[in-house]
Amino acid sequence: MNEYQASRVFGKNLENQVDKASKILKGKKDIIFDELGGKENIINDAIWTKEGLNKLDSPQVVSLYQQEIYEFLYEKEKSMGEPNFQMSSTKINDTVRATTVRYIVKLVRCFNLKSETLFQTVDLMDQIIPLLNPEIGELELISLTCLFIACKYEEIYPPPLAALLRATDIIVKDVIEMEKEILSRLNFNVISDNTLVWLQIIGEMLGYNSKYQDQIKQRCMNLAETSLTSSLFLNHKKSSIALNIYMAVEMNLGCQKTQFKWERLTQHQKPSNESKTLKLLTYILKSK
Repeated sequence: MNEYQASRVFGKNLENQVDKASKILKGKKDIIFDELGGKENIINDAIWTKEGLNKLDSPQVVSLYQQEIYEFLYEKEKSMGEPNFQMSSTKINDTVRATTVRYIVKLVRCFNLKSETLFQTVDLMDQIIPLLNPEIGELELISLTCLFIACKYEEIYPPPLAALLRATDIIVKDVIEMEKEILSRLNFNVISDNTLVWLQIIGEMLGYNSKYQDQIKQRCMNLAETSLTSSLFLNHKKSSIALNIYMAVEMNLGCQKTQFKWERLTQHQKPSNESKTLKLLTYILKSK
């Protein structure tokens, strides 16, 4: 692998890289190390320093095609119409859903999984709930199955299913049967343009002040994860949530620190200060 590329680590030397990265991580302070986490995540946590991220040119960013990807995602979202998730028409209430999402967040952190896995899991769960209209007691099985599906798609080394079920009374057979049901209902269309996808592409389009990149990214991710737990965001387009997240961070830090270039967004307008979504996100950011 080219030493000047910041892509993920693959190949026959993976085990050696894992051992080396594990030692580096264990030597760091305030690091929670979990050997059940994805191996490629351990590696990248160890070698992706702030300086390295600034210097290395990752091919995964696909800078040459950002505009095309952005326009494609916009047209795709536009063709799907307005979201119409009716929580009241299901047996799952807001509190139960929020508790379940927080449980998934804890599992993702425990197993050192990618942020993509978390957002994909919650999106799968929100898609399948209206289709199955499950009882409250079935939501744990559904959420863990969605996590299992997302792990297999997003992670190179997903944690064993038995490990995910360790603290539950759910058996492997139940998850396999639920997986079949979910995939059948969704016609195997398990990948969606969730909030994180939009956050990443809009962030690349906007640009930002590299001096404050850590603060900007931390606040953006905090708001994005918070938006997962609240059902108030279910009927908002994912691109709208991402746009308002950046606007809320700009209002919180100030234009001089963020230096977002809103004019680069050819398909979206800068969110209005009167936006209800923006007011909610701004309130969340202030309360943290």
